[in-house]
Amino acid sequence: MINPADIINRFVHPVLSGMIVLAGLVAAFMIVLGGIGYITSSGSINRLYRSKRTITKALIGLTIVIAAAALSLVLRQTFGPTLASGSQHLPALGSVKPASQSGGFVAVIIEAVSGFLGAIVASAAHPFIVALQYFTSATPLPAANPSVLHLWFVCVGLADGLLALVIALIGFHVMGAEQFGLKDVELRSLLPSVLLTFLLINVSIYLIDGIIELSNVMIVAVRAGMANVSPWQSLINLTDKSASLGLPALLIFIVFIVLSVILLVYYLARIVILYLGAILAPLVVLLWLLPSFKDFAENALKAYLTTVFVLFIHVIILLLAGSLFAVVGESGGIKDPIMSLLLGLSALIALIKTQGVLMHLNYASLGPRTARRLGGNVLNAAMFMGASIRYLAADVAAPASALVSGARQAYADKGPKITSAPQSKTGIKGKS
Repeated sequence: MINPADIINRFVHPVLSGMIVLAGLVAAFMIVLGGIGYITSSGSINRLYRSKRTITKALIGLTIVIAAAALSLVLRQTFGPTLASGSQHLPALGSVKPASQSGGFVAVIIEAVSGFLGAIVASAAHPFIVALQYFTSATPLPAANPSVLHLWFVCVGLADGLLALVIALIGFHVMGAEQFGLKDVELRSLLPSVLLTFLLINVSIYLIDGIIELSNVMIVAVRAGMANVSPWQSLINLTDKSASLGLPALLIFIVFIVLSVILLVYYLARIVILYLGAILAPLVVLLWLLPSFKDFAENALKAYLTTVFVLFIHVIILLLAGSLFAVVGESGGIKDPIMSLLLGLSALIALIKTQGVLMHLNYASLGPRTARRLGGNVLNAAMFMGASIRYLAADVAAPASALVSGARQAYADKGPKITSAPQSKTGIKGKS
């Protein structure tokens, strides 16, 4: 098997070695160029400032590229030898062994069909129910599977190597930003994101194990509250008495076995998805660092959390079904077989539909957020258009107001002048 250190040695380290040489040459050229600009600045403040920034950016970019190479060396020494392969044991399903039947004519046919279906139920239903009981007890941890852990280490090595290349490219960007007029990189806001991404890449499977363990603890807590309720045990007891069931109950039991197979396929696919998500988690975290793929990474996280905690909802459904089994009436010393089987069928259908309902709710929650974003964009566009119209109206109104003011001034200069009213000759007589 490929070791993560082999990926870094074969692919990442040679590329970074060449990038260090190239970065040294570029940095030397930028320093010389900045020194020439500094010497020939002739006291110009702008040229002095630009030359100093060119030299500073060249040194910072070279430092970042060297740090990326040092990171690859540390990762190469950190990863140990290839882990041994292994697998987890799953419950085995027994084969169908129908028993031979004999009888009369019409009754014989019914008896033969009932016997055949009873043999299928007796041989196939029990292992399927036991398997469903196993898969609904807890979710296995990805880190406990050696093969999953090894593949995760490989993806961690690949993601760390790609992160080192991204850091090196950031260094080149910083180095040439001043000289080539590129957009400055906000290192204060970028470095915490890079450090958080590096941390999440290297501990992602253990975080996933913690989330799955939380789901398992919640399942144990719910089961402890209803310890005596188990729909699987009721169905197993009904399976053990399948020889005494009638033809209608056996037909319903066959449908129950078919749905059990579908549900088992779902649980197996769920474990595969959880293992695959744990393996690819380092690469998804790396995509979260890129702005264009940030929404994709967040949606993938939501879907993964839904897949993890869906088992908790399944356990609640099973406990509800078990509580309904407890109130089913008895017929001939056993629980009513048809009602018990119908309850089992309804529980299986609810279990199969739960994942789809949760995903629909997840997608429905995206609608209001998208609408809010769209409404915000429309509101910003409307405000921008309103401001633009006001500025345009002000620009048009300014010459017009100036023209009107000029006309009024011209009319005031050339028109008749308004004199003040003559004062009355009669004044107030003083005191004698």
